[in-house]
This record gives sequence, structure tokens and C-alpha cells, in this order.
Amino acid sequence: MPFNSNPADVIEKHMLKRGCRTWGLVIYRCTYKSDADWEEFMSRLLYQVRSPLEEYYDGLDILDSFRPTVMDDPTRFDGATPDAIREHFNEWAPAACESEQGILPTDVGHRCIARYGLCIMVDEEALRSVLAIPREDLDGSNRTGFVILVHRRHLEARASIDESDEKIEDDDCEPLYGCTWEDVGWMKVCYDQAQLYTCAHMNQSYQWEMEYRRPPEIGLYC
Repeated sequence: MPFNSNPADVIEKHMLKRGCRTWGLVIYRCTYKSDADWEEFMSRLLYQVRSPLEEYYDGLDILDSFRPTVMDDPTRFDGATPDAIREHFNEWAPAACESEQGILPTDVGHRCIARYGLCIMVDEEALRSVLAIPREDLDGSNRTGFVILVHRRHLEARASIDESDEKIEDDDCEPLYGCTWEDVGWMKVCYDQAQLYTCAHMNQSYQWEMEYRRPPEIGLYC
């Protein structure tokens, strides 16, 4: 994980370079057992965006453009798989990039914006892992609370590899939702890194490859 003293500066530079007006990963709610638990989860997730920014000069300024859009539809997302979430995200992202940022889907620049390349998925296991953290430990080191990060262009990248002569090692792994590939296109990541870190440091496909950890391992430890 690359180190940078001020994620707000990095995100702001990305926004200026790409001509973006907003930032933040879309969040898919995939569990509906308790609205109160969901509200507490969201409170903790957003706290892990605001709290680190308070440490930096003018760090909170970037919150004005933070848009943690929540996809909330129990008829479509309750119990959904990562593949189903990716399918919806692929439908949403191109038009959203144009309407939110004024960047056409045909513009190669939209491929270098984390908001339209990655999304956060929260199932019951992920939600429980975050709520299990004692409140007094929320500012401490986190090794157990996670969310699921879904790579929008995983199948596209895989198809490109399959068409090449590149040999893929370790593609006979334990099945995850039936997939035996080493890179299944999603991973568990520390929830406290899921917004700030990804938007600052995971805007390119090669950065996914650098950070990827096959589940059940949890990635993006700070």
C-alpha cells in the first residue's frame, strides 16, 4: 500500500486532472435484516472518511464534493452476489459518469476514476464484521471489519488475458460463487480504507492487481 501523507490532496489532484466535480465510491446495500444496524454501519463507514481528514490542513474541504451514493433496493440487491452487483454497476456507471462529471463514456479518462471503476458491496457478513468492533476501538487499528470491493471491469480484463498468450497461474483455486480463478474480481477490504484509500490510490487497473487479495483474506490494511 503506497503511503501519502494527505489523501485529500491526492483525491483533489485526481479530480482536477480528470475534470471531476465529485468523488466517492457507490455503496450497494445487500442486507436488509435491520435498518437500525444499517444506519449504524453507515455512521461508522462515514466516520472513517471524516476522522482521518481532520488530521490534515484543509482536509475537510474535500467533503463538500464527497458523494457516497447508496444503492438501496431490497427487491434487487438483498442477498445479491458480487457478479450481480457488477452487472448493475456496469449499467449505472457510464451514464452516471456523464451526468455527474460531464465526461462521456467514450472518453478514456472515465476509466481512470475510482468512482466508476470500483464499488462497495455490503452483505450481512460484512455488516456484522464492522458492527462487531467495540465503539471505543473505532479509532484503533482495524484488522477484522471489512466491506467487499467489486472491480467493474474484471470480466473485460479477464477476456483480454484469455485472448493473449499470457499464462495464468493458480487458476484452479477453491470456488468462490463457483469461480476458481485466482482473481475473482472482488475482495474483502478494511472498511476504514474503502473510501479514502481507494479514491486516492486505486484509479488504475494495475493498482487493483497490486492490492488484490483473494478472499477470505482481507486487503488494504493500513
